[in-house]
Amino acid sequence: MSWAELLGQLRGASWQYLLDDPRFGEENMQRDLALLEESTGPVLRLYSWRLPCLSLGYGQRDGWVDRDLCTRLGVEVVRRPTGGRALLHQPDEITYAVVLPDAAGVSVQEAFEGIAALLAQALARLGVPVQTAQAHHAPSSGAHPSCLAVAAPGEVVAGGRKLVGSAQVRRQGRLLQHGALPRRTDAELLARVIPGALPQADLASLGFEDLKAAELAQAFGEVLRAGQGAGSSST
Repeated sequence: MSWAELLGQLRGASWQYLLDDPRFGEENMQRDLALLEESTGPVLRLYSWRLPCLSLGYGQRDGWVDRDLCTRLGVEVVRRPTGGRALLHQPDEITYAVVLPDAAGVSVQEAFEGIAALLAQALARLGVPVQTAQAHHAPSSGAHPSCLAVAAPGEVVAGGRKLVGSAQVRRQGRLLQHGALPRRTDAELLARVIPGALPQADLASLGFEDLKAAELAQAFGEVLRAGQGAGSSST
């Protein structure tokens, strides 16, 4: 099955839209996992965090993480079920999770780009000036632990900087993709928790600090119903 074929099915499907209250880091990851394992239809979950939280990719090395410092700074540390590199989540960000219970046959990259395109078009519908990355960008070392240091093809960017950091996991044909849409960046905290990390774009810098999760969910549904989102998006 191609992404275009799957998307055609998703347009006619009954989606579950969840706007969750803030949770602690481990609770958020367990919630995403439960949806991956139990959902019978497609899901868009939008949520936030009780505390700042450093999330690490499933197989990411963590020897660089200063856990004592994180404790002193009030930053949780969790391991995601998805891959990728580290992200520092702020309590007021909008985090998304898309769960598709039947994505068998669709490549990881196709699904990654397709879901990101849906999200990009939803943001564009709300007026946020976003594009999707057309080429892979990584630091020259290729080893920086920050998710923000890498922009993969199809990821949502703004003004040349990553806006949404995303990651994906598959289990028996079921798909979970989740990622962070920051409202504002605490550059000082980011630099202390992920040494050398540079801030990404955020909603505040784009003039959309007050964007609400419910607005994004509504725009996402409108994009699906309008038949958009089959490929890359730009504004």
